Amino acid sequence: MKRWWNTSRHSAPARVARRRVGRVLMGVVVAGAVSFPTPSRASGDQVLGARRTSGAVIEAWAYGTLSNASQPDSNEACDLSHVCALAISSAGGAGTGTGATIQTSFQSASQGQPPPNLPFTLTETIYYTRPATRDMHDNGPGACYPASGVMSIAIDASSTLVLDIVGQVCQVGSSAAQLVFTGSYVSDAASTGTVANADGIGSVNMVTPSGLNGTGTNIKASLVGQLKYGS
Repeated sequence: MKRWWNTSRHSAPARVARRRVGRVLMGVVVAGAVSFPTPSRASGDQVLGARRTSGAVIEAWAYGTLSNASQPDSNEACDLSHVCALAISSAGGAGTGTGATIQTSFQSASQGQPPPNLPFTLTETIYYTRPATRDMHDNGPGACYPASGVMSIAIDASSTLVLDIVGQVCQVGSSAAQLVFTGSYVSDAASTGTVANADGIGSVNMVTPSGLNGTGTNIKASLVGQLKYGS
């Protein structure tokens, strides 16, 4: 006698057909360590979502030096009781190993590859008056602070890529001498020339000077994400 709990509403061929259809009609786009299922055509055509990011993947890094750090509108030295405005830059130049370098993947023919070691300027504001810690009045070891900035990269004599940056900086260990910035960048409408109307968003990490007296002056930055320009 056939037991009712061993039966199925569908025949064996129907169940096999359903599994095959599931495999054919499902593609996967991988972003980092996470896989997102997206529909694709049974004929094996390109996954639909891939065409939207073509010509947009970048890696960039930059090395520069602090040229000024002061309280906005006063030129007083930075301290943990005031907002601090920093100016960081590099003259770049071929073979120097400084400046900003942008490498693109899946670029369109018009996007191309910018030369390395490009000159850049970065204006950054650290809000020491608003520490993002459990005790909002605590500027002790390991404290973090909101920060924002604008990075301008000279692609060529008539083209400047402008990126807006926002995130937070945290003290490294028990010292405020050096800070790690973690945040995001987005392209700014002020970009000009070959990068005018650039479309970009991604993550940015920086080991940046704190701007406090007697601390370091060098910056290292890394940007990863999307940047599309050209036709």
